[in-house]
Amino acid sequence: MRCLPEPLAGIPKSDWCCTLCKGDPNVVFSRENIQNLAGTQQSKMPSAKQTEERGDMTRVKTKSCTIVPKDHIGSIPGVHVGQSWKFRIHVSESGIHRPPVAGISGSAKKPAVSIVLAGGYPEDIDRGEEFVYTGSGGYDFVGTSQQRKAQSFDQELTRQNRGLALACAAPLDETVGGTANDWKQSSAIRVCRSYKAAKKHPEYAPAEGVRYDGLYRIVKYWKEKGVSGFYVWRYLFRRDDPEPAPWTDEGKAFIEKMGFTMYDPDVDIDGRTGMTKAGSAVAGTKRTGNVNGSNCQSVVAKKYKFQPTAILRELVRLDTDNTRMWADIHEKEYATESAYIEATKGHLSCPICQELVQQPVTLPCSHNVCCSCLCSSMNAYGNICPMCCHDFSSMGSKSDVKGKVNQNLVTIMRALIPSYGSEWITEPNATTAQFARREGQPVN
Repeated sequence: MRCLPEPLAGIPKSDWCCTLCKGDPNVVFSRENIQNLAGTQQSKMPSAKQTEERGDMTRVKTKSCTIVPKDHIGSIPGVHVGQSWKFRIHVSESGIHRPPVAGISGSAKKPAVSIVLAGGYPEDIDRGEEFVYTGSGGYDFVGTSQQRKAQSFDQELTRQNRGLALACAAPLDETVGGTANDWKQSSAIRVCRSYKAAKKHPEYAPAEGVRYDGLYRIVKYWKEKGVSGFYVWRYLFRRDDPEPAPWTDEGKAFIEKMGFTMYDPDVDIDGRTGMTKAGSAVAGTKRTGNVNGSNCQSVVAKKYKFQPTAILRELVRLDTDNTRMWADIHEKEYATESAYIEATKGHLSCPICQELVQQPVTLPCSHNVCCSCLCSSMNAYGNICPMCCHDFSSMGSKSDVKGKVNQNLVTIMRALIPSYGSEWITEPNATTAQFARREGQPVN
């Protein structure tokens, strides 16, 4: 900021850079000279346009899901069955399936948490509510493209294949496999279907992009000879999700009701935030363009606004200590529940540990701090807010502060993120009288 002729009056609200220091994207800097490529023959070469043509392979991951850990088992808060993304890299960003290329998210030490069905193996069978999935491996990626398409050795129950076996509620058997006594006791696995699977099973796979189809559990796994004559590991999955399957009439109605559209970073409406991108037409209006010398009009897709439930709105109303924060959050519009959760999480970052606040204590200045972080700060600096240096001596000593965790805020976060506080929340034991009232029995 030292090069500015006049200092900034405030923090810019949008992306901003110094006009004196901003570099020209068409200029290439080298040790010997500075070469301007704008308008040159090199800029028109096919190699200069490969990034646009290769699609998914050139997409760069710009964010990571921090709502839950990467080995989280079960659904992702804010992401529902029927949501879809055009590119795999954005599926990774959502947290539904973290590997941008691999079809199995798991390891040899922990149960697998998600897979993507892409029709990569001839042995795969898909019946929608059930499908038979083939493990990974068995292919030699050296040689011609035709040689790489044929399996050349046996699959082994290692790495991701072992992770799938660990997710099955059956003893681990590396020789013949196993069958779960109760398949509903198997670990829940998030399943996505790619448009590539539509070549074999168009009735269940999306026509474009990658779609989240819900939670499945492994019924059994076994080893058998595949089409190529080499052994493969196979897994029988069965659906176990309360939300309707997206290929059913009920599922299609659910998608329409929720307003889900495929997230595509190249369209005017951002599928994650619901905001109209900069330089785009306003949603719901007509956009005029010129195609092959003729004028044409197209209607820009309408924005979908996520509406918090009545229960969530009531919980927010009760959190009077954070009225200003909730007003800031709700003045914006969000296309999906996950975008709403991300925005809430962004406002609840502890100023000391920079993580999602745990056992939150709301100070008189409306800043939220982890109870343990605040106690450490009090030992070093006294009753001073670590964010704005506001004095909060009125809250009492450190022992008093420990008893002032904002329970209203904890309840809201538990409603948004069910796993929130699982490491430190202790559920109170129900007394005999409480159990009797629940069962409708007389209380002595």
